[in-house]
Amino acid sequence: MSLKASLGTLAAFVDASLRLNSVAYRDELEERQARRLARFLNGPASKVPAFTGYRGLPLQDWPTMDKAQLMADFALYNRLGMTTAEAWAHFENGAAPEGYAVGASTGTSGNRGLYVVSEAERYRWLGVMLSRALPDVLTRRHRVAVVLPANSRLYDAANESRHLALQFFDLAQGIEAQFAPLEDFRPTVIVAPPKFLRALAESDTNISPARIFSGAEVLDDEDRLIIQSRFGVIVREIYMATEGLFAVGCEKGSLHLIEDHVHFEFEPVEGSDTLVSPLITDFSRTTQIMVRFRMNDVLELAKRPCNCGRPHRVIKAVHGRCDDVFQLMSGDGKKVRITPDVIRNAIIGTDRSVRDFRVVQTGRNAVELTLPTANAPRVTAACEALQVLFASCGAVPEVTAQAAALMPPSGHKLRRVSVAPEALT
Repeated sequence: MSLKASLGTLAAFVDASLRLNSVAYRDELEERQARRLARFLNGPASKVPAFTGYRGLPLQDWPTMDKAQLMADFALYNRLGMTTAEAWAHFENGAAPEGYAVGASTGTSGNRGLYVVSEAERYRWLGVMLSRALPDVLTRRHRVAVVLPANSRLYDAANESRHLALQFFDLAQGIEAQFAPLEDFRPTVIVAPPKFLRALAESDTNISPARIFSGAEVLDDEDRLIIQSRFGVIVREIYMATEGLFAVGCEKGSLHLIEDHVHFEFEPVEGSDTLVSPLITDFSRTTQIMVRFRMNDVLELAKRPCNCGRPHRVIKAVHGRCDDVFQLMSGDGKKVRITPDVIRNAIIGTDRSVRDFRVVQTGRNAVELTLPTANAPRVTAACEALQVLFASCGAVPEVTAQAAALMPPSGHKLRRVSVAPEALT
């Protein structure tokens, strides 16, 4: 590990820890966030072509952006002037301008997204992550297993740290194929999607991790209980995407927003009184500017702060993507929106033995339900529960149901409630 990398990681960790631990009250956190946000908007953010005309204006007067806009003209949003074509070329060739890294999302939940980060930003990302997830990293050497469908240049920063032994396990090779290598690695920390953690919990793999973090997919309550029962530790979530790191679970299990590095706005999700979708402004990144970036996620915010004492806002649950909201038809031809959380609850509520399922909107007004083969006797009741739910919302779709073998996918994200692309065409 180079001295530069070591000092960069240490400085980022100390800064992130101070930001996290030096505020005890909500108003103090918001005041510091406002100062940092103002410096960002009047400095780095206003220097890229997309935002040159907005310097001095309050955040709410800046335009929103999304993945389609970013990918259509990448050069407008980064200080290097790197075009979309150049970014793809750098990524595919495994090269980038000196001092920078170019990465891409896995594309497992839609179109692939690009990102460019500086060396300093990679260490800053690691510092923030460690301050939340492994605050004892300077006094204890951790063996971290990261289980994902694709590696990321961000994890390279962790590999350069003498305080971490990090190994990547490629889910694209299959879930069960990772059990034996994981057992050989003997991780003290596992970061993985819930589908893998559940399969691991139901296997006879001989490991005893001290900390488990779930990410990349929706963590259902049933999965959480199975994983926690097997390993005897609280499953903590990590909410991150190609666009950045947004929340990390605390030692109590609550998922706290990273508000000392990112500003959040929330838009209501149509069809729900409790769910929101975030707009993020990351004031810690100065290479690729993300201002009022519209995420495609469905969140439920907690109404009360966490009893861990941190003033950072808590996400009660990440329910999926906006694309997973069903758009069905009523008897008089009107569109009815039904969110993934209520669909999920309707199925799980039919019987405690139902631990897995798939509900897919397959057509403009057609829904398909699949339960595991072991739950074949529950198919009729689960189908009726869905029909009752849809009717209560004013929708009248055709619901078909079946029992079949349900295997967790290894090459893409597990979505128990989803909308097929052809359903909305």
